[in-house]
Amino acid sequence: MMKHLAFLLLIALLAACEPAPAAPALPTVVPFPTMTPGRVVTGIIPTPVSVAAQPGAINPLAVGGSTAATQPGRDYALCPPPGEVTLDRQPPIARDMNAAMVRFLNAGGAPIALEDALRTDWGVLAAAGFVRNDLDLTGEGTPETLVSYLSPDGGGALMIATCESGSVTLVYDALLGGEAPQILWTNDMTFDGAPELMFSSRTCPDETDATCIYRTQLIGWRANLGQFINLFGDPITSNRPPTIEDVDQDQVSEVIVRLDDDGNAETGPRRTGVVVYDWNGAGYARALTQFDAPQFRVQVVHLADAAWAAGEYDEATALYEQVITNLDLRNWQNDDVPLLQTYGLYRLLLAYAFLEDDRLLEVYQVMQTQYPDPAAAPVYIQMAYAFWNGLQVTNNLRSACIEVQAIITARPESVGLLNRYGSESPVYEARDLCPL
Repeated sequence: MMKHLAFLLLIALLAACEPAPAAPALPTVVPFPTMTPGRVVTGIIPTPVSVAAQPGAINPLAVGGSTAATQPGRDYALCPPPGEVTLDRQPPIARDMNAAMVRFLNAGGAPIALEDALRTDWGVLAAAGFVRNDLDLTGEGTPETLVSYLSPDGGGALMIATCESGSVTLVYDALLGGEAPQILWTNDMTFDGAPELMFSSRTCPDETDATCIYRTQLIGWRANLGQFINLFGDPITSNRPPTIEDVDQDQVSEVIVRLDDDGNAETGPRRTGVVVYDWNGAGYARALTQFDAPQFRVQVVHLADAAWAAGEYDEATALYEQVITNLDLRNWQNDDVPLLQTYGLYRLLLAYAFLEDDRLLEVYQVMQTQYPDPAAAPVYIQMAYAFWNGLQVTNNLRSACIEVQAIITARPESVGLLNRYGSESPVYEARDLCPL
């Protein structure tokens, strides 16, 4: 066993470069327990019709004929008579802009006239904004007026107004920031006879697709309240728009967020994978997060250190061994192979000492073979030697860690080298490097 481990470690440490593996494929089938509450349904199941989630695209679909009940005593089909009207001067905030648009519609202004005024007089539609009057989202048979625009005080905004007993009422408004929101999907996702609406606003900090962030909200009409409610709660954020799929084949759609951004110099490495949001009877909640295997060696280091901090010692030691021996892991920094493999050796030595594992001696012997001169050894090997020597003298883990802290004080790069992996990576302190 000792010769086998030593061979693997030596091969890994002598590696001069790493192959670049193909990007891991996203899972095609996501197994997870459905959150959809039980129900009994009778009647004809409508054929779903979807709109592709294309950034910047305008949804041409009009959804009507819903069986959703309307609130008693309210006539949502009765709208104001047409009239000649002028849109007010543009207010400085979205709330007052919404109120001005509702006044325009109440005075008999047509949606097409509102769009023209917003584009020419207010200049808030830009290229992607719109006014639409072809979607029946409340289910009474008359389409609502949807306005997607840019607000001076909050960026991308969406307003929905509906007819109610001869007047127009504001029933929903949202500020998402970024660009004017775009409709990603409108259909009956929850199998309750009423359509839901999913929309998203894009923000591109440096005007490149690689850095774009989408803030997405999903809403549904509640006739008993006379308003739309947010089915996500807070908007969800992703690096590309979510999609809609019936993953568990229960005729209730799930929202799928694919995590395919592996990070940049500012963020550091990110995990790729998929997040599934499922209907729980009241809203959409995260039901599954399924990550791909880590691509970068430093990600395995972070997972190993996190597992150790959580008391999951067997998992941590297995991950430290991967840091040392897995040649398929990619570099984030150019010197990741020698640096992180020596860190993995050091942490493996600590782990086996804590667990009183006989493989402690094997790891020490590998380090002696590779780095016979402690003074010329990399910093993490020097820390490992300090720990080993302290442990031989005192047979006390805490006392051995005090010896390690002396090395860390003399060579602060031992901490700094682990804190150069971007804003979203863990931040290390000196005490984190010998947590015994």
